[in-house]
Amino acid sequence: MTDHEQQRLAALHEYRLLDAPADDELEAVVRVAAVVAGVPFATLNLIDEHRQCQLTTTGFEGGDSTRRDSMCAIRFEAGEFVWVPDASLDPTYQVSPWVTGELAKVRFYASAPLVTPQGHALGSLCVFDTEPGELSQAQIDRLEDLAQVILALFERRRQARLNYELLAASEQQHQELRRTHAELAAVNAELQRSNTELEQFAGVVSHDLAAPLAVVNGYLELLGDEQPGTGPAQAWIASATRAVARMQRLIEALLTYAQAGSGPCRTATAGVADLAGQAITDLRRAIDEAGAEVTVPAGLPAVHGDPTLIRQLLQNLIGNAVKYRSPARTCQVAVGAERLPDGWAISVADNGVGIPAEHRARVFEMFTRVDRTQAGHGVGLSTCQRIVERHGGRIWVDGAPGGGTTVTFTLPDA
Repeated sequence: MTDHEQQRLAALHEYRLLDAPADDELEAVVRVAAVVAGVPFATLNLIDEHRQCQLTTTGFEGGDSTRRDSMCAIRFEAGEFVWVPDASLDPTYQVSPWVTGELAKVRFYASAPLVTPQGHALGSLCVFDTEPGELSQAQIDRLEDLAQVILALFERRRQARLNYELLAASEQQHQELRRTHAELAAVNAELQRSNTELEQFAGVVSHDLAAPLAVVNGYLELLGDEQPGTGPAQAWIASATRAVARMQRLIEALLTYAQAGSGPCRTATAGVADLAGQAITDLRRAIDEAGAEVTVPAGLPAVHGDPTLIRQLLQNLIGNAVKYRSPARTCQVAVGAERLPDGWAISVADNGVGIPAEHRARVFEMFTRVDRTQAGHGVGLSTCQRIVERHGGRIWVDGAPGGGTTVTFTLPDA
């Protein structure tokens, strides 16, 4: 089968007319064609790969026949109007079973091809008689007009089907959207419930866990006073005191994480330099003990967000930079900012030990610690991510030139 024939058959099947009942308009056109030609018989023939399908007829009962027996299939692909006064005298048609009497005794025969605008011949509008006949040019013109009407009806039917399919697909999409909205509403309700539980958890942590630990720590101090010297009992008390201190720091970190995600977000405009300065004030003792240099340029921008949370975010990042400094060089930390099309990218860069590239994506997970020789609980960067996401931004880790780490987070404009 040639490519042209494959394309023609695809165009024919696209209309989905074969073996389907003809509508009233098509039947009317075929009847008018018989009247225009002045003959008793007319048919609308569609030619597929192996057969001729008489979609609708007038004057006789139509049916299917093989393509090789079809009179219309002989020349319909040429795209030209064909007519013969007496088919029994025409060498092309006289051996056809429609002429010899096997299927019929056609004498007068005429057909107007049905050719799409893309040049694909689908079949023909055929008129015939059992007696010889003639056609005037006016009759030929009108039969060709009727063939164009049939093609227009084909296209209208195809377009109506496509519109229906689009409507059905649209309705299905609407149903899926409604289901998605319902699922999102359920997820939102679950998130609200989870946030409520998280706030309740923060209250439990701040009182029901922290308060007993304070009592334990007090009794350990009393025991230390009762057990002076450097014996085993004093060593046990010191070890227990350190364990209580670690637990208190972990509870404080978890409480900070919970509050960063569930507390109210009070948005305002605040200068990054001012917020970084407040963070440095809170970290002054650790910075001085480390001999660190923290640089905060005066030209840093004002950003939109919760000043308390952003200050906490900067304090965590600067504190981490100081904490994970390199022993081989003076600790240097720099706060910077870069304008984005829809906000600001704020960075905290250091020259510390750095974070291996394979761990940079997971350092924001809860309780993740890359360097286990350092004290900590792996909650700080998770808290930072929680704060950034509440502001509609994102946070990531890169290396710094010459070694170290650069943590960058974005804050969208108001």
